[in-house]
Amino acid sequence: MVTHRGIEVNPNQIKAINDLQAPRNPKEVQKLTGMTAALNRFISKSTERPPIMSSPKVDEVLFAYLAVAPHAVSFVLIREDSGVQRPVYYVSKSLHEAEVRYLSLEKAILAVVHATRKFPHYFQAHTVVILTQLPLKSILRSVDYTGRIAKWGTILGAFDIKYMPHTSVKGQVLADLVAEFAEFPKEVNMKQDNVDEKSVGLISTQGISSWRVYVDGATNQWGAGLGLVLISPEEVIIEKSLRLGFSTTNNEAEYEALLMGMSMVQKMGGKIAELFSDSRLVVGQVKGELEARDPRMQGYLSQVRRIQTKFESFDLSHIPRGENTHADSLATLATSSVRNFPRLIIVEDLHTPTSPEKDVCQVYQASLSSSWMDPILKFLKSDILPEEKVKAEPLANIRDVDVKKFI
Repeated sequence: MVTHRGIEVNPNQIKAINDLQAPRNPKEVQKLTGMTAALNRFISKSTERPPIMSSPKVDEVLFAYLAVAPHAVSFVLIREDSGVQRPVYYVSKSLHEAEVRYLSLEKAILAVVHATRKFPHYFQAHTVVILTQLPLKSILRSVDYTGRIAKWGTILGAFDIKYMPHTSVKGQVLADLVAEFAEFPKEVNMKQDNVDEKSVGLISTQGISSWRVYVDGATNQWGAGLGLVLISPEEVIIEKSLRLGFSTTNNEAEYEALLMGMSMVQKMGGKIAELFSDSRLVVGQVKGELEARDPRMQGYLSQVRRIQTKFESFDLSHIPRGENTHADSLATLATSSVRNFPRLIIVEDLHTPTSPEKDVCQVYQASLSSSWMDPILKFLKSDILPEEKVKAEPLANIRDVDVKKFI
């Protein structure tokens, strides 16, 4: 930029370079060396042929690559020119606090939506083929999704967008590079700097063998059921299906499955457990990302908290429904009336919902010793006076029949 001092570099454009930290280990040194080599090659070639964006022809089919990073997403639009891929436009977006927690598929869809907002004229005038290995087409055209995915599907449905698996990585390299150099959001930097002892303890326990549990709850017109798949540290798979004998909602069934999975691991002596559920609500409430407002949900959440304290390490993760088909089939099986199962699966009946345990008062037995009331009670019950005259005279004056009846 031009100032009164002359031509200077825009500090906002070199912020990523200024914020680079010194390498702390050999791996980071290698990464810095690779970045320097790539930058040196880019600078040396820039004088020969400046990178110019290509302009597409009328009704030309354009192709797109996208990249997903933990903190950013990028989208690169290209065109084919005599077998050579030439960039048309590219855009990146830094993810903020809520967006960082999106699943990879959601981040990929967000990248496409962001691109349609940045350069909608390309999507309106051309057919865009997105080359990706992610199943974006099946997700956006599915009727099972609601919320932001359904909203994004409506936005993208207005354009002529097709999805194909990519066979070349030419344009993907550029998309990855754009995502790699996207600026970190401030809140992400703060979270990475503030690593507490609890996080360090969690990292140290990752190498220890743990139980993996996949849970799912299902409700339909025939009833409700739970499905659990437990994998022991020795890779022994345990399947269990429970048929619920009481009416329940889908979220309550998900909580019942989670509590049953935690209880089974605890009964088998497991101290480290990794549980997986496809219920975003249950996982969000347990992790504290969502608030449990319903009294029933609050009751279930308190039970999870109580059992969670009995584990040395406990982690609950959200997985897509497609990765939880085993537990889902077991939950659906419990609601089915079919009895000729292809293999032996334990199906039990759960007649009452899991209720919070009431506080139990501990009663301690105390040693009994003589009391000053013992002579009085003995006299009122059996008319027996103490042998000592000093103690007997006061009792002899108690002759009220009503008092004796009361005692």
